[in-house]
Amino acid sequence: MEYRPSLQHLALGLGTNVLPARDILVRDASGRDADAIAAIGAEAMPAQYAGLVDPAALDAVVRQTYTPSAVGECIERCQGASGAYFLVAERSGQVVGFLHFDSSGPEPELHRLYLEHRHREAGIGTLLMNELHARLPAECAYMLLVVAGNDRAVRFYERHGLLVSRIVDGLVYYSALLVNV
Repeated sequence: MEYRPSLQHLALGLGTNVLPARDILVRDASGRDADAIAAIGAEAMPAQYAGLVDPAALDAVVRQTYTPSAVGECIERCQGASGAYFLVAERSGQVVGFLHFDSSGPEPELHRLYLEHRHREAGIGTLLMNELHARLPAECAYMLLVVAGNDRAVRFYERHGLLVSRIVDGLVYYSALLVNV
């Protein structure tokens, strides 16, 4: 999927920092959030991709990506990079969701957005997307890979201005990045 800002998107008020839920705070992540983010990702990612991605592959990604140290390193990289954002949504002082975006690859990319299961369908994902769009330059386009069959995610991202602009094989796409590094 690809996000390209449009006048219609901006006219709808998407990309603004209006918070419909008064008890949610969207802020930059810090190292102190790494444990909570790791726990959310380790729970949410396998649940999101159940039946869509090989369970062994999911387990390997979770073990590699959602340790507190791996999350902490990613947060630190985002803090030191221009055009990179690692955001958290906090409710009553507890991290309940997160979003990771950066421009370190060949094109800006929204890498991940996950919420605690009990906080889904509460508008928190929208708050995270709105905050990201409020921080991005008006002309910024970016990409997002969505696993084939993840129709719920496609509908969510379409509501936030993304559209399917091309279909790629994620393994081939990321393998090419590793070769070009």
